[in-house]
Formats: sequence, C-alpha cells, structure tokens
Amino acid sequence: MKASQKTDPRTRILEVADRLFYADGVRVTGTEKIMSIAEVAKATFYRHFKSKDALVLAYLENRDRALWHYLSHPTPPKDLREALTKFEQMANWPEIIGCPFLRIASEYPDTAHPYHRLAIQHQNKILDYLTDLLKPFAIDKRAAAGAILSVIDGAFSIRMLYGNSKVIPILSPAEAVLKSFKTARAQRRR
Repeated sequence: MKASQKTDPRTRILEVADRLFYADGVRVTGTEKIMSIAEVAKATFYRHFKSKDALVLAYLENRDRALWHYLSHPTPPKDLREALTKFEQMANWPEIIGCPFLRIASEYPDTAHPYHRLAIQHQNKILDYLTDLLKPFAIDKRAAAGAILSVIDGAFSIRMLYGNSKVIPILSPAEAVLKSFKTARAQRRR
C-alpha cells in the first residue's frame, strides 16, 4: 500500500490542499489536481467536501487551529515575551513562506468574501490574544496589541518577499513598540 493511502481520504485531501493552497494560492489550485495528488476519486472528494469553497474553508480552519495548538503547546506562553518568541520562531521555520491568512486575503481582497472574512476573524483572534497578554501594562492595550500585530504581520510579509534568506525578527521590534507605548503614557502623565 502506498504511504499516501495509509491515511484516510479526507486527511489526504486536506494535506494536499494545504500544501498547494499555501504554496501556489487558492485561485490557481484546481480540485482535479488535488484529487490526483491525494489519489482520491471525484466521488470521494465530493463526499468529504461539497465544493472547493468548503475545502478552502476547512483549510483555513485547520491553519487557525494549528496556530493556536502551536502557541499553547507544550505549555501556553506565560507572558507577551514568550508568545512573541514563539511567533518569531515560527516566522523563521524553513517551510514558512508567509501568513496563509494574509496570502488568502490578498487573493480575495473583497472583505465580504467568506475567505477574507475568515482571515479577518483570525487576525481579530490574534489581536484579542495580544491584548490579553498586555493586561499587566498600564497602556492602551488594544492599540498596543494592534501595533504589535503589525510587527508580526510585517515579519510574515518579509518572509513572503525574501524567502529564507533572512532571519526575521519579531521580539525586538515588538518590544520597541511596547516601550514606545509605555514612554508615551509616562510623558502624558507629566
């Protein structure tokens, strides 16, 4: 039995779709190619996914779950620094070529499109997560979280541009952003 046939068809379809959607984009990746590489029949594909749209939504949901699993294992970060370190490590994995959600949002720029809406939901979850990690700081937490998220998104955008030719920092630029918020607050109190 081939290695690819050892896993269930739905898993194979998702694994192939994940690789192709992430590397090549959703628009250029057809279901026929996914079926061929996953070694599943058309009927099998449509038994698991009603449409390509359903597959793309499952892909994005899996990517979202994977991020939160990564951030929480083996233990959740105890503070902002640990979380940013994990984001930085991930941004520098050799297989990372950018944020899958930013990539899909650029393919589907209409903010009402279901894929784009999922990308926004994903970003908002990260924003909420960062805001929560900023609780110990006497600053505008939501604004600071937004600025730090911009650093993270910028890092993943740099990865898309330069590939693996550069080490992408997140921790030090994010800490500089946090310091600027603390400094601004201290100056306003004077």
